[in-house]
Amino acid sequence: MRRFRDISIRRKLTVVNVLTSMLTLLLACIAFVAYERVTFRDAALGRLATQAAVVGDNTSSAVVFDDAPAAARTLAALKAEPNVLGAALYRKDGTRFATYVRADAPQVDLPAEFPASERGHRLAPDRLTVWRPMTVDAERVGTVVLVADLTEIESRVRSYIGIAALVFLLSVAAAVLISSQMQRVISAPILHLVDTARIVSDAQNYAIRAQPGAEDEIGLLIATFNDMLAQIQRRDTELERARDEAEAGNRAKDEFLAVVSHELRTPLTPILSWVRLLSGGGLDDSASARALASIERNARSQAQLIDDLLDVSRIMVGKVRLDIQQLELPPLIDAAIDSTRPAADAKQIRVQAIVDPRAGLVAGDPERLQQVLWNLLSNAIKFTPREGRVQVQLQRVNSHVEISVSDTGQGIAPEFLPHVFERFRQADASSKRAHGGLGLGLAIVRNIIELHGGSVRATSAGVGEGATFTVELPISLLQTAPAPPRIHPRAVEPVPFQPSRSLAGIRVLVVDDEVDTLETIETVLTQCGAEVRTAASAAAALEVLEHWVPDLVVSDIGMPGDDGYALIARMRARGAGHGGHVPAIALTAYARVEDRLRVLSAGYQMHVPKPIEPAELVAVVASVASWSAR
Repeated sequence: MRRFRDISIRRKLTVVNVLTSMLTLLLACIAFVAYERVTFRDAALGRLATQAAVVGDNTSSAVVFDDAPAAARTLAALKAEPNVLGAALYRKDGTRFATYVRADAPQVDLPAEFPASERGHRLAPDRLTVWRPMTVDAERVGTVVLVADLTEIESRVRSYIGIAALVFLLSVAAAVLISSQMQRVISAPILHLVDTARIVSDAQNYAIRAQPGAEDEIGLLIATFNDMLAQIQRRDTELERARDEAEAGNRAKDEFLAVVSHELRTPLTPILSWVRLLSGGGLDDSASARALASIERNARSQAQLIDDLLDVSRIMVGKVRLDIQQLELPPLIDAAIDSTRPAADAKQIRVQAIVDPRAGLVAGDPERLQQVLWNLLSNAIKFTPREGRVQVQLQRVNSHVEISVSDTGQGIAPEFLPHVFERFRQADASSKRAHGGLGLGLAIVRNIIELHGGSVRATSAGVGEGATFTVELPISLLQTAPAPPRIHPRAVEPVPFQPSRSLAGIRVLVVDDEVDTLETIETVLTQCGAEVRTAASAAAALEVLEHWVPDLVVSDIGMPGDDGYALIARMRARGAGHGGHVPAIALTAYARVEDRLRVLSAGYQMHVPKPIEPAELVAVVASVASWSAR
């Protein structure tokens, strides 16, 4: 069985067909020979019974009258029947009356007595014995017995067996020939399918297909196999695409991390350098003023980068919240131009505005739209060479307004144009690039405009041909008086910090694991008259509260070990005499909406995001302290 299982399908089909044919033919031949033998014997029995009846009729009178010679002559007439070997007549009492034995016959058994009985016969391998009663006027007078030779029948049966064997062999040969040809109808498509599967497996090429077959089960198998290959090919293509995208994402991530590292480290260099020079005490008043201005400028540049990252994070998780108002765009355009004019004047770039005052109202968030305009103008000025030109145009087109910002700058390469609004994508991300930035500004622009139901597109004739960014916003259907425009916070000048006695008499506990931040806050609050104590961890703060109860606690959220949430939970679990009801301000770099909600839900009264504006911190401390005093 194992050998049969391991042979090829062609041989299996041939063997099965031939064995089936052989078995069928063999059974047919056996049935044919057996049928012929039975038929011949039945025919011989019938003939011999008829002869026995004739002999009985002709010799019954002789038996009645005891005329043995007459009976012998009648029996002798059986010489004419070559198959009759012998015959005997028996009286009514069973004794033998007369006999006949063929002269050339072998020994014939004719007993001296034959018991009276009805008709019957006895079959031996080579002989047939038949007996019939003899009657006269319906009265039994004796019995006639005839013995016939069956060797002729056996000879004929052997002849039939020989013929059947010859037919069987010829039929088997024909079955082998026909099966070897007909099996190809089944085996050829299957072998073709096997060859195709082997080629696909070896070449890993799932675009190969097997040749379609007939509309039968094998054809269905081939069609299913081809459909499976198509599915594998689609999945393989999708996996390759996903792998390419993942590799591209990894490359983009690496490039982005390199850019972020560069952009965040760049402003730190002058900050640290100026701080060391200031701490050395070797700078005059003019150099010290330049140092402080440089430190502030670079710190705000770094804060701007962090704001962009937070904006992208909010956009990606769908946490951007819009304050929709009916507003006019010309004041926003003027404010954006004013906020970017110093950078334009530094490069002697002429900024021109062409504004249609009847463009109509739009429904939008003024701060976010201000951010969009500031990003587009800053981008145009950054990529425009000295003495170039930047133009801002506002016009109404059908049911929407268009704001276009065009420049005469370096332009955009055609291959990069489809990717200009993607996050972290920059035309030049190498270390030799001429312009800084994270590549987030235009991505933020697109997402904000899409949140307003508008669209933004970029066009450029190529490198060195300038670029145009066009924003489309739908006109508001409800025309009401617009609210006064609010300028984006990044365009507002910082509030200068002037030490005062506004916090005189206020006891403040400051908690932060960063020593520099701790000292900075302590200095700011002390200069305003507050009594300040510090703690570098939540455990240290709780220890201070055991023997000194402040009017206010200012705590960082992100700290090793117990963070700010754990600190406020343990504070609120204390009694009033151990700081349980002291108001608290959360100071954290986690500035998302959900972070602010979590801070307030935890038990803090205010949430102040980093980086800290000293004037803002003093105002918040004074405000919270005044609330607690009421």
